[in-house]
Amino acid sequence: MSADEREPTTRRSDATERVPVTLYVVPGCPLCAQARAWLKQHRVSYVERDVANDFGALRTMYRLTRQPLVPVFERAGRALVRPSAQELTEFLL
Repeated sequence: MSADEREPTTRRSDATERVPVTLYVVPGCPLCAQARAWLKQHRVSYVERDVANDFGALRTMYRLTRQPLVPVFERAGRALVRPSAQELTEFLL
């Protein structure tokens, strides 16, 4: 079997496993709950940071986005603020 005939060894979704996703949230936020549900539904592993109770997380989120709104999805130094499902799919999958 030639190299061209072999199946690819990585899939696009595998990249999300290698590049961590950070989800910036605040407690009780319904949009944040929807963001968590989307990530779980699409089996994207992530680290959650509570910007209401972690000043370092808030500072990092603000440095990335220059704004205070959540949820924020960050991966590889790029961030999306309150993205649509389509934007999130293109960004993470």
